[in-house]
Amino acid sequence: MLNTFLLVRKELLNEIDALSDKQLNMKPSEDKWSVSQVIRHLAFIDEAILRALRKAVQEESKRVTEKNLDSALDRTNKIKSRLPEPSTEFTNKEDLWKILNQARTPLLEYINEIIDGTVIEDKSMIHPVFGPISIKQMIESIGLHEKRHIEQIKEIKESILNC
Repeated sequence: MLNTFLLVRKELLNEIDALSDKQLNMKPSEDKWSVSQVIRHLAFIDEAILRALRKAVQEESKRVTEKNLDSALDRTNKIKSRLPEPSTEFTNKEDLWKILNQARTPLLEYINEIIDGTVIEDKSMIHPVFGPISIKQMIESIGLHEKRHIEQIKEIKESILNC
Protein backbone atom coordinates (compact mmCIF):
# COMPACT_ATOMS: atom_id res chain seq x y z
CA MET A 1 0.00 0.00 0.00
CA LEU A 2 2.70 2.51 0.95
CA ASN A 3 4.79 1.49 -2.07
CA THR A 4 2.00 2.57 -4.40
CA PHE A 5 1.64 5.76 -2.41
CA LEU A 6 5.36 6.53 -2.86
CA LEU A 7 5.36 5.60 -6.55
CA VAL A 8 2.51 8.01 -7.23
CA ARG A 9 4.44 10.82 -5.54
CA LYS A 10 7.48 9.98 -7.68
CA GLU A 11 5.25 10.11 -10.76
CA LEU A 12 3.99 13.54 -9.68
CA LEU A 13 7.51 14.88 -9.23
CA ASN A 14 8.59 13.47 -12.60
CA GLU A 15 5.59 15.08 -14.27
CA ILE A 16 6.50 18.57 -13.11
CA ASP A 17 10.29 18.33 -12.99
CA ALA A 18 10.92 19.81 -16.44
CA LEU A 19 8.61 22.78 -15.95
CA SER A 20 10.08 26.22 -15.34
CA ASP A 21 8.97 28.36 -12.43
CA LYS A 22 6.97 30.48 -14.86
CA GLN A 23 5.23 27.40 -16.31
CA LEU A 24 4.44 26.07 -12.84
CA ASN A 25 2.58 29.28 -12.05
CA MET A 26 0.86 29.75 -15.42
CA LYS A 27 -2.90 29.27 -15.46
CA PRO A 28 -4.33 27.86 -18.70
CA SER A 29 -7.34 30.17 -18.21
CA GLU A 30 -8.86 32.30 -15.47
CA ASP A 31 -11.15 29.48 -14.29
CA LYS A 32 -8.42 26.80 -14.20
CA TRP A 33 -5.70 26.14 -11.66
CA SER A 34 -1.98 26.42 -12.32
CA VAL A 35 0.31 23.46 -11.57
CA SER A 36 1.49 25.43 -8.54
CA GLN A 37 -2.09 25.63 -7.26
CA VAL A 38 -2.55 21.88 -7.76
CA ILE A 39 0.63 21.26 -5.75
CA ARG A 40 -0.59 23.55 -2.96
CA HIS A 41 -3.92 21.71 -2.98
CA LEU A 42 -2.17 18.33 -2.65
CA ALA A 43 -0.11 19.62 0.28
CA PHE A 44 -3.23 20.98 1.95
CA ILE A 45 -4.96 17.60 1.46
CA ASP A 46 -2.03 15.81 3.12
CA GLU A 47 -2.31 18.15 6.11
CA ALA A 48 -6.10 17.73 6.31
CA ILE A 49 -5.88 13.93 6.05
CA LEU A 50 -3.25 13.81 8.78
CA ARG A 51 -5.58 15.72 11.13
CA ALA A 52 -8.51 13.49 10.16
CA LEU A 53 -6.48 10.29 10.60
CA ARG A 54 -5.30 11.31 14.07
CA LYS A 55 -8.89 12.04 15.07
CA ALA A 56 -10.24 8.81 13.55
CA VAL A 57 -7.66 6.63 15.31
CA GLN A 58 -8.64 8.15 18.67
CA GLU A 59 -12.42 7.96 18.20
CA GLU A 60 -14.70 4.98 18.47
CA SER A 61 -15.72 3.66 15.08
CA LYS A 62 -16.77 0.45 13.46
CA ARG A 63 -15.53 -1.69 10.63
CA VAL A 64 -17.16 -0.77 7.31
CA THR A 65 -17.46 -2.64 4.04
CA GLU A 66 -14.72 -1.83 1.56
CA LYS A 67 -15.79 0.36 -1.34
CA ASN A 68 -14.58 0.60 -4.90
CA LEU A 69 -12.58 3.83 -5.00
CA ASP A 70 -11.72 3.67 -8.72
CA SER A 71 -14.17 6.46 -9.53
CA ALA A 72 -11.69 8.83 -7.87
CA LEU A 73 -9.65 8.56 -11.07
CA ASP A 74 -12.52 9.54 -13.36
CA ARG A 75 -11.74 13.12 -14.40
CA THR A 76 -15.00 13.34 -16.36
CA ASN A 77 -16.69 13.44 -12.97
CA LYS A 78 -15.71 16.91 -11.80
CA ILE A 79 -15.53 17.27 -8.03
CA LYS A 80 -15.52 20.77 -6.59
CA SER A 81 -13.12 20.93 -3.69
CA ARG A 82 -14.65 22.02 -0.40
CA LEU A 83 -11.29 23.46 0.54
CA PRO A 84 -10.27 27.06 0.01
CA GLU A 85 -8.92 27.92 -3.44
CA PRO A 86 -5.13 27.46 -3.45
CA SER A 87 -3.06 30.60 -3.52
CA THR A 88 -2.08 32.06 -6.88
CA GLU A 89 1.06 33.58 -5.37
CA PHE A 90 4.07 32.99 -7.62
CA THR A 91 6.13 30.17 -6.14
CA ASN A 92 9.36 28.71 -7.44
CA LYS A 93 9.89 24.98 -7.88
CA GLU A 94 12.18 24.65 -4.87
CA ASP A 95 9.60 26.19 -2.56
CA LEU A 96 6.84 23.99 -4.04
CA TRP A 97 8.97 20.89 -3.26
CA LYS A 98 9.33 22.16 0.32
CA ILE A 99 5.58 22.72 0.62
CA LEU A 100 4.93 19.18 -0.62
CA ASN A 101 7.53 17.59 1.65
CA GLN A 102 6.53 19.56 4.74
CA ALA A 103 3.01 18.21 4.33
CA ARG A 104 3.86 14.65 3.26
CA THR A 105 6.62 13.82 5.76
CA PRO A 106 4.49 13.96 8.94
CA LEU A 107 1.66 12.15 7.13
CA LEU A 108 3.98 9.28 6.15
CA GLU A 109 5.43 9.15 9.65
CA TYR A 110 1.96 8.87 11.17
CA ILE A 111 0.81 6.26 8.65
CA ASN A 112 3.87 4.17 9.51
CA GLU A 113 2.87 4.40 13.19
CA ILE A 114 -0.70 3.18 12.59
CA ILE A 115 -0.06 0.65 9.83
CA ASP A 116 -1.12 -2.15 12.22
CA GLY A 117 -3.84 -3.91 10.18
CA THR A 118 -6.26 -4.01 13.07
CA VAL A 119 -6.41 -0.26 13.39
CA ILE A 120 -6.54 0.67 9.73
CA GLU A 121 -9.03 -2.02 8.71
CA ASP A 122 -11.24 -2.04 11.81
CA LYS A 123 -11.61 1.71 12.20
CA SER A 124 -13.48 3.97 9.84
CA MET A 125 -13.75 7.63 9.02
CA ILE A 126 -15.73 9.85 6.69
CA HIS A 127 -14.34 10.57 3.24
CA PRO A 128 -15.81 13.74 1.67
CA VAL A 129 -16.76 11.88 -1.53
CA PHE A 130 -17.11 8.20 -0.57
CA GLY A 131 -18.65 8.57 2.89
CA PRO A 132 -17.62 6.06 5.58
CA ILE A 133 -14.49 4.15 4.61
CA SER A 134 -11.82 2.29 6.55
CA ILE A 135 -8.66 4.08 7.56
CA LYS A 136 -6.88 1.65 5.21
CA GLN A 137 -8.99 2.87 2.30
CA MET A 138 -8.50 6.49 3.33
CA ILE A 139 -4.75 5.94 3.03
CA GLU A 140 -5.28 4.32 -0.38
CA SER A 141 -7.42 7.27 -1.45
CA ILE A 142 -4.47 9.65 -0.97
CA GLY A 143 -2.62 8.03 -3.86
CA LEU A 144 -5.77 7.92 -5.99
CA HIS A 145 -6.42 11.60 -5.32
CA GLU A 146 -2.86 12.43 -6.29
CA LYS A 147 -3.16 10.33 -9.48
CA ARG A 148 -6.29 12.27 -10.37
CA HIS A 149 -4.36 15.51 -10.03
CA ILE A 150 -1.44 14.15 -12.05
CA GLU A 151 -3.92 13.83 -14.91
CA GLN A 152 -5.03 17.41 -14.25
CA ILE A 153 -1.38 18.53 -14.37
CA LYS A 154 -0.94 16.75 -17.70
CA GLU A 155 -3.95 18.68 -19.03
CA ILE A 156 -2.53 21.96 -17.71
CA LYS A 157 0.87 21.23 -19.24
CA GLU A 158 -0.67 20.44 -22.61
CA SER A 159 -2.56 23.71 -22.50
CA ILE A 160 0.30 25.98 -21.39
CA LEU A 161 2.99 24.36 -23.51
CA ASN A 162 0.88 24.73 -26.66
CA CYS A 163 0.37 28.48 -26.20
